[in-house]
Amino acid sequence: MRTFAIVAVVEGAAPELFEWLAFHRAVGVRHFVIYDNGLDSEAAAFLKAQAAIGVTTLPCPTRVDRTPLFAAYDHFLASWARLFRFAAFLGTDEFLVPAPGRSIEDWIARIPPHAGAVVVNRRVFDTTAPEGPASGLVLRRFPRSLAQADHAENRVVTSIYRQGAITTIADPHMTELVRGERLMSDFGPAEPDPQRPGAILAVRHGEIRLNHYPRPVPSAPPPETRAETEPCTRTASWVRPTLDEMRHLLAYVESVAPSEAARLRARSAAVPELAQPVAPREHRLWRLRHLHRPRVEAAGRFVRRKIFGAPRPW
Repeated sequence: MRTFAIVAVVEGAAPELFEWLAFHRAVGVRHFVIYDNGLDSEAAAFLKAQAAIGVTTLPCPTRVDRTPLFAAYDHFLASWARLFRFAAFLGTDEFLVPAPGRSIEDWIARIPPHAGAVVVNRRVFDTTAPEGPASGLVLRRFPRSLAQADHAENRVVTSIYRQGAITTIADPHMTELVRGERLMSDFGPAEPDPQRPGAILAVRHGEIRLNHYPRPVPSAPPPETRAETEPCTRTASWVRPTLDEMRHLLAYVESVAPSEAARLRARSAAVPELAQPVAPREHRLWRLRHLHRPRVEAAGRFVRRKIFGAPRPW
């Protein structure tokens, strides 16, 4: 059984998809389940080129009684969740950010066995006044987050769910558990928020945090009415690893889909660091980690299933 997957419903051109995938690989995420809710041809080709390195693309299911987002989530819970111990349901404007130098994979391995869900704080970033090129890295364009810890948007939390802990999702941020306990990102008990009935009190300092970059609003408010912001050092610490991962991803796509890699380089012209070549030895290690290691692990899982049967998530 694989450890962790990020599930997302994506549509249109998805301009941040390249950086979003590279960032999460840089912080230790190895599996993505992407539901295609009307992707354009270039974005679909980009995802298809990564099928061998942990990206599964599925058509978004259609249901009369559910929106495409929640229909996709229900499909994952019914059909794909059994393959992963944990899953996070995110949008491409949400980045799951660990503390500098930490790994999400290591953090997931330390989740207590009685946890059905782990609550992660969300920090909203100021996207009203980009400080860099409009087509540059999201992590660089919007380096300032809302400073007020008690701001309404910063009080929202998101959960990472264990397999079998939920049967359906009615709210992407807080879903009722059918098994297990709800813990905070420091693995302490989740406390109710006295200001919001039915909500969880956010933890100010957690090892894992969710950075939310809302789509820029064309009619931005004047500077004097904007919420107070502060620079985010945690975000800045992940810029270089993300750039390295983007260069390796470009080199890989060039080997499997050269035409798509050329389009990707043209669209990423505002990030000059991506023009730097990757060292052959480093790229061989990258391929070993993202391409060959999953194949060996899959073979090991197959042998274990044949000998011991399917593993239990609890």
